[in-house]
Amino acid sequence: MRKKTIVLIIGFMFIFSLFLFSETADSILKKTEDKMIGAKAPKDTEAVMIMEIHKGSSVKVRKLKVWTKNNLNSDDWKLMKFISPADVKNVGFLTISENDMFLYLPEFHRIRRIASSSKKDSFMGSDFSYDDLSSSGFSKNYTSEIIKETDNVWVLKLSRKKGVKKPYSKIILHISKKTELPIIMESFDNSGNIWKKAEEKTKRIGKYDVVSFIKMKDMKKGSWTTLELKEIKLNKGLNKKIFSKRFLKKRVK
Repeated sequence: MRKKTIVLIIGFMFIFSLFLFSETADSILKKTEDKMIGAKAPKDTEAVMIMEIHKGSSVKVRKLKVWTKNNLNSDDWKLMKFISPADVKNVGFLTISENDMFLYLPEFHRIRRIASSSKKDSFMGSDFSYDDLSSSGFSKNYTSEIIKETDNVWVLKLSRKKGVKKPYSKIILHISKKTELPIIMESFDNSGNIWKKAEEKTKRIGKYDVVSFIKMKDMKKGSWTTLELKEIKLNKGLNKKIFSKRFLKKRVK
């Protein structure tokens, strides 16, 4: 009798959980990825990016040109070129997939492939790692579950899949119901301690909601970096030759 009661309770809890949240974690994450890198994302983007690196009382400001190309059913391509200041001008970063990232250092006239072991390292002294700047989405590397829902936000817990070599063991993702895009992302290390916290803002451009501002804080170091996109241009039909090692070495004005 006791066993039957337990089974009934478990069954009731399962049925209740289906009604507790309006959607499944997988369906929410799919909506988000469609807006980020999928069918509902711009085909390509060109913009100017202002990077501010805050460490204690020190602030470094850097200006970049950024190009991205959305590839359905594949990783996005991204190219970033530093415009100023002079000590980093023409440094470039190209990502074709999460396994194909390249850094161009004009001082040495060479292109360096980013090794898997280095993807968690800081990108040019900022609080963003090379892996943070990749555009591969979440679902292929993490399983998801809903842990909270309000009138305005879904909160998902993303757990790293077995065998995946990603720096974060877990991510808590706060997704706006209005834009279906992340507004807060808390990332945890292998020991389960919070490592980084990202806050994002979006801008409506035509029919698209585009991430236009990100603040990434390293919770262990206390430093933070902001990225702000300006002069955003969408769906310009960017030539795929832009996303090449040859263009990576090209000087920017």
